[in-house]
Amino acid sequence: MTGAPPPPLVTPAQAASLLEQVIYEQVVECVDLDALYRLEHSLTVLVGELEGIPDERVCELVKTMMDRALRRLPDDIWRYLRAGAALPLEGCALCDEEDTRPGTQGATRHAPTRLKS
Repeated sequence: MTGAPPPPLVTPAQAASLLEQVIYEQVVECVDLDALYRLEHSLTVLVGELEGIPDERVCELVKTMMDRALRRLPDDIWRYLRAGAALPLEGCALCDEEDTRPGTQGATRHAPTRLKS
């Protein structure tokens, strides 16, 4: 069989798009969307109880507050990850596995992968 190789299943652009979607889905898994929903609901109730705020403005005000907080996340996440690189890591499965291999004790330390509050 000396025929030409079969064509690729997806184009490079399609593969890049697929990879981006997979990464996005994994990042979204790190965000507790249920907790964000509960927070938004709690804020709506609390703001609704404040005197002087018309009922028709409550949802708009809460949406604005949530949007402001969410817009801060990208910078805060990168700041956290940069600071985390300088901290000693305990409980990192990759580091622990690496440390158990002969001749590699403490050779490689990985940055934390999840935010913890």
